[in-house]
Amino acid sequence: MKIKLYWPCCNFPRKQQADEDIDSYWVECTFEEAEINVFPHLSLVQIEISKKNWEPKENDSVDIGIDTNSLCYLVSKDLRSITSFPWYYPYSGQWNGYSPFEEMREIEIKDLKDVSSILRGL
Repeated sequence: MKIKLYWPCCNFPRKQQADEDIDSYWVECTFEEAEINVFPHLSLVQIEISKKNWEPKENDSVDIGIDTNSLCYLVSKDLRSITSFPWYYPYSGQWNGYSPFEEMREIEIKDLKDVSSILRGL
């Protein structure tokens, strides 16, 4: 699993406005990695949503560094919020040029618990 983006002081966990802000990380993983490391943290409904959000393309957008064959999750640092989104969510035009996501040095993680030990934005 890899992380290249984070949302500092995210106030939108679980796709709804929250009272408290917490750093959250954009976790990209293969379907197999999701089955082993993410699905055990999700309800059956959330797993189905993950599968629906998985939109692999025949030709990955490698030229801009986006792997469209990944399952993607916005994961809060405390792991209380693990929310599936389509791969294009951080890059979507919905942000009108003001995406809350910030780039960070790409890191590999083996387990979602590793998110809790990431230093903000590295």
